[in-house]
Amino acid sequence: MNRILTTLGILIILISCKSTKIDTESEFKITNDSVNLYAFIGEKISVTEFDPNENNERMEIDSITGDTLIFKSYVMDKGFRNKYKVIRNVYNELRTDTVEFDAYDHYGRPAFEDYQNVLLYLSYSEEKNKYYHQKYIFDPIEKDRNGNWKGLKGESIEKLFTEQKNGYLSARGLFDSK
Repeated sequence: MNRILTTLGILIILISCKSTKIDTESEFKITNDSVNLYAFIGEKISVTEFDPNENNERMEIDSITGDTLIFKSYVMDKGFRNKYKVIRNVYNELRTDTVEFDAYDHYGRPAFEDYQNVLLYLSYSEEKNKYYHQKYIFDPIEKDRNGNWKGLKGESIEKLFTEQKNGYLSARGLFDSK
């Protein structure tokens, strides 16, 4: 009888315990407005190709001869207009739930297009009033079984960002090289 009551007591305790999810993901986020970089976890909405050489002519009148001068510039990359849902800011703050940005790729379509969720890196042009993708830099990510965002090899968001910061982003002059 004692064994039955003890077993029943333990069973009642286990059943009545409230199960809670332990969130092991740190809310890694850095803000530094002096750096023109926005890193965020994004979910793809659309990726649309456009012709970056459209409207690439500028006309001026030569002040000495009065001749009309036409200047043309050519972009050797394909252009893409992208729209992504901002799931979580990682570096600096995109103050919107969706962000639109342009990306250029010399090799064809941008590789980040192949993934539904990515850690993306953008910079903002005051002159053009738009965001641009930091060329070729992104990290594909997914949720683990606990619902935390991780790289495809299990890397934390902090580790992915730090590797890009100390590598390509520093090489491009956004951060001091170590």
